[in-house]
Amino acid sequence: MDAGVQMVALGFTAVIAIVLAALAFVNFRNFKKRNDMLNRAHEMTGNANGYITDLETVYRRNRSFRWKNEIPVITYRVDGRDYKVKMDFAEKRAGQYSLGGSYHVCYIPSDPSCSIVEEFRKPLQSSRTRALVGTVALCLFVFNCVCGIVMQLGTLFM
Repeated sequence: MDAGVQMVALGFTAVIAIVLAALAFVNFRNFKKRNDMLNRAHEMTGNANGYITDLETVYRRNRSFRWKNEIPVITYRVDGRDYKVKMDFAEKRAGQYSLGGSYHVCYIPSDPSCSIVEEFRKPLQSSRTRALVGTVALCLFVFNCVCGIVMQLGTLFM
């Protein structure tokens, strides 16, 4: 193969590896955030009633359809102060959530901003699992790209 073509292939593989590494980093950050929250669940001895005070609309589409999903924002009060938790992993089609819906919130008494809404614990756990599986899969692809780059460099300079 021509050296110029090999350099183009090498550059293309490097760009793909960088993009996949960035996606793996984002997935890992999501996993870490959800994992930290779930690992601190045993410290969450405080209880409060939370209410859906806002529904954030997210527009989704595929090749044929467009639709609206909603992400609930739950507000709860601790010691006269309001705290909000955005449930981005609990996204559902529009109309599934209603404003004012009541939910049980567990929080850490020393840090009330760290909380879990009991009804959304299972979606949080599956979101954590999906983030971990995605991170591992993307890391395998990055490893494959890096191995390909090393092999291309080996054949280029031999």
